[in-house]
Amino acid sequence: MSEGGGVVFVRRASGLVREIGPTAALFFVLGHVIGGGINFHSTMDAVKFPGADIPTAFLIAGIPTILLAISLALMSIMMPRAGGDYIYITRAMDPLIGFLASWSFWFTEAISFGIIGAFDSIFWGMSLWIYGAMVNDAGAMSLGLWMQSFWGQVIIGMILVTIFIVIALFGTKALAVTMDIIVIIPLITGFITIGYLAWGALTPGLAMAQFNKIFGAGAWDKVWKVALNAGYDKAKYAFASNMNSTILYTIPATWAYIGFTAPAFFGGEIKEPSRSFKIAMIFGPIFIMFYYWAYAAGVWGSYGSFVSAYVFASEKAPDALAAALGTSSPPTPVLPFFAAILAYPNTAIMVLIAITGAFWLMNDIPAFLMVTSRQIFAWSFDRFFPEFLADVNDRFHSPHWALFVTWIIGLIGVFANAYNWFIALVGTTIFAIFRYIFDGLTAAILPYKRPDIWEKGLRWRWGSVPVLTILGIIAFAWWGYIFWYAVSTMDPLTAATYAVWWAIGILIFVGYWAYNKSKGIDPRTIYEEVPPM
Repeated sequence: MSEGGGVVFVRRASGLVREIGPTAALFFVLGHVIGGGINFHSTMDAVKFPGADIPTAFLIAGIPTILLAISLALMSIMMPRAGGDYIYITRAMDPLIGFLASWSFWFTEAISFGIIGAFDSIFWGMSLWIYGAMVNDAGAMSLGLWMQSFWGQVIIGMILVTIFIVIALFGTKALAVTMDIIVIIPLITGFITIGYLAWGALTPGLAMAQFNKIFGAGAWDKVWKVALNAGYDKAKYAFASNMNSTILYTIPATWAYIGFTAPAFFGGEIKEPSRSFKIAMIFGPIFIMFYYWAYAAGVWGSYGSFVSAYVFASEKAPDALAAALGTSSPPTPVLPFFAAILAYPNTAIMVLIAITGAFWLMNDIPAFLMVTSRQIFAWSFDRFFPEFLADVNDRFHSPHWALFVTWIIGLIGVFANAYNWFIALVGTTIFAIFRYIFDGLTAAILPYKRPDIWEKGLRWRWGSVPVLTILGIIAFAWWGYIFWYAVSTMDPLTAATYAVWWAIGILIFVGYWAYNKSKGIDPRTIYEEVPPM
């Protein structure tokens, strides 16, 4: 670990400890992935992608996600260290590309960390509104609607982000225990939700009948009338009528899968790496894909194009929609809103269904902050970011300065979501896909370029060709296609903004390369070695 009389890495041991087992690793995947993508965008994006077959889009995005997850699980077993694919790409492909891919994804995670905090206020507000509506509590309904407003999202989002940062400062074990609790709850209530959605999909007319019972006789038809008067086109927005919209919807669907690699980023804190990564990063994404399909198929099977009509009315004529429903403002058309209606008049079940979405979003937050803070830690440990950000608390073994930076960026993300969530979502998705391209390319070449690393993992082969190489080629081709497809939807100003972000990343890398050289440390030596535990 020495070069020119100095230590290559910031210190001879990371200071992190292995406190996360297979179950907790799986829960971090479930918690990171399941949230806003399925509960928010499976219904709210119906107008932005007219005629899309949203359940099918989740399957289309899920299959290549699973293939890439297997690739990354195999590389995680070879190199279980903080930083995830930053380590894999820099060691097996190229340091600059690895840093740039990680720099891009860090922005995705850090901003999304705050986005989710703000999103969650909508779902907790929806839960409170449903409770108030069912027990005739005007105060609860009013507070629930406020929590779905701009300032409600900002304030609640900031509180949630801060709470989980504080827990993380007390160490990985404290955060993992918290994660276990807040994942088990929605995992149980999620299956209850799927049951009601299946009942609605298999019982024609049930959704309309339940909707009218809650909002008054004829409310269903009134929603249609408001939408049509506002310019809704039944042919254009008919469910599953436009394949191009379905393919385009794979962009937010891809965002909904971001996080399937979460344990890789805190690999230095994972116990039993081989077993844990296989359970969390292979079984986890497979489970999530079918979970997503069941949710999306259930709500669209129950309501059909009424979902897009309601969303259209809420966006184009919210006051008229509120009047039609007899509410001060229209409830946000997230998936739990539609699902809870099917359980009427069982108030307890309705609230459980509503808080399922709130919990899934809330448990994204600790997973996002783990991924984000460990990327910062890895760069710093490699001496390519301010070195103090690799400091670890002696008592709790938490990288406190990395967590502090994560908190600040997360607060910015709260406002980014509250101002324009869709722009923030598309931007962060493109950065994530950019990283996936190089994950696939690294997987393809690693067995040949770094056989010394490949020999330390599961050397699966298909004939004479490493399985990792085959999966990497498929991932590279698929995500390359999705990346350029996504970029084609961007406006020039947005594209320029992302180019500037990449330019900043390159400047940081080049600057630290020169700085390390001036200290007598050859950066090439850093990237030839896997960091110590």
